Amino acid sequence: MTKLDFEPKTLDDKVIRDGLCAISALAGDRFSKGLYFVVGGVATQSYLPTSCRRGTCDIDLAVLMRLNKEDFRRFSRQAREYLQDHGYEVGDRKSQGAFCLEYGTDTDGSSFIEFPRFSEKRFGEKKAALQRERANAKSKIIEGTTKTWVVSSSEDIIVPKLVRTVNSLRRNPLYEHYVSAMNNLRDKDVRESLRNISELRRDAMLNPGDLQRAEILRFVSDLYDMRMLSELGGLNQTYFQESIMRWKSLREPDYLRDLVSRAALPEELLPHDFTW
Repeated sequence: MTKLDFEPKTLDDKVIRDGLCAISALAGDRFSKGLYFVVGGVATQSYLPTSCRRGTCDIDLAVLMRLNKEDFRRFSRQAREYLQDHGYEVGDRKSQGAFCLEYGTDTDGSSFIEFPRFSEKRFGEKKAALQRERANAKSKIIEGTTKTWVVSSSEDIIVPKLVRTVNSLRRNPLYEHYVSAMNNLRDKDVRESLRNISELRRDAMLNPGDLQRAEILRFVSDLYDMRMLSELGGLNQTYFQESIMRWKSLREPDYLRDLVSRAALPEELLPHDFTW
């Protein structure tokens, strides 16, 4: 199964909140305590009101240690047991780049928690950045509970999306019209944008293996997330600019970087050398 085979959900869905409670249980094991935080779509949703949340099919974790299969099973043990104790069927799956803890019930649906899988070299390259992001992560209350979860800062969510979007636009110049549409986004257009993303997702599901459709979906989703987070995510301007400077592809003035930034970011967050 792929991500597109799972129905997208939000923090308003019980199956996602239960997944976060399972992740919260990881703090009860010395092997995993303090070595993880939530990233990706669910992290993005945590900064947005219900009406602006874009559905996602999984819960992505960043982990501050390199996991092999045995480590994954040990690291995820508390989460697995929590889900089983709360009536979920739980199973393991290895995908490209991740170990997946799948869980579901007939009534609440299914989802999965992704634990990253890196080569030793790749993890060594990412370790310092992961430690910095963990130090700047936020602790939040899981909605409807007293349990807490640790989530990536909004700055550390936006900047990699900005890099990915600029690179995608460089490969596909015709995507510029999606950027123009986001530049004109108004409050009344949020619902329409979410419908459009749902349609793009449905199109990608009906055409598995079509990399172009998958890239368009990711591109438009990233644009939407950046726009919403930049307006509603309570960004720290200083830390945001520091995060931008850590990426070589964002440090130098560039037409495409500035095009995407103009559409996705408010003026006070634009790169210091932004050119109009």
